[in-house]
Amino acid sequence: MSTMTADALGTVSASVLADGIVVRLTGSLDVASLPELRATLLTSRPEGCDDVLVDAGHVTEVHERALAVLVAAADWASETGGRLRFAAMSSALIDTADYFSVTDLLPRLPGPGGRADKAGLRQAR
Repeated sequence: MSTMTADALGTVSASVLADGIVVRLTGSLDVASLPELRATLLTSRPEGCDDVLVDAGHVTEVHERALAVLVAAADWASETGGRLRFAAMSSALIDTADYFSVTDLLPRLPGPGGRADKAGLRQAR
C-alpha cells in the first residue's frame, strides 16, 4: 500500500483578471496533471485577456510531456495575439528545461535592468 501527501500532488489554478490571466503551478507536473495543464494554458482566453502570467515557483518536478505543454503554451499565446511570461520558475523546472535545452523557449518577466537574467534564476536555486 502506498500513500501520497498533498504536497506531492500537482495543482494548476487560474485567476482571470480584467486584462490577463494568472496561472499558478505547484507540486509535481506529471502525466496526471496534463489534462488540467492543457485546459488552462492551451484554450481560448476571454476577450481582452492577452497576458498570461505563470507562477511556477513551487513546482517540485516536471514530466517531459508537461514541459512540452509549457513550451507550446508560450507559442500558442503568441500566435493568438497574447503573451505568456513566467513570473517565477522553480529549480525543478529550470533543471528540466536545461536538460531538454528549452530554457530559452520559456519566456520570463524582465528582471532588473529590463531583461530576464539567467544568473538571477541560478541564484534562486
